[in-house]
Amino acid sequence: MALITCKECGKEISDQAASCPHCGAPVKAASVAPAQQQQMNYQQQVAAQQKSQQKSMMKTMLFSTLISTALSFVSRLFYRRW
Repeated sequence: MALITCKECGKEISDQAASCPHCGAPVKAASVAPAQQQQMNYQQQVAAQQKSQQKSMMKTMLFSTLISTALSFVSRLFYRRW
């Protein structure tokens, strides 16, 4: 934790503070700890992977449905001729 100077009142405040406790002025951006950043990156990667898996599953289900419908249609045509 480092101390920075508030741009509004000039007093020293923590660099982790979202706003100055003295005057209430917002600090431009509270920095994120590296461990928190890694956790956020990991969560984003997991979410992207899950979304990709869902898309893949939906494509497989659609393909299976189309194939079974086509086979059913072809078999009905074939058995009507006999």
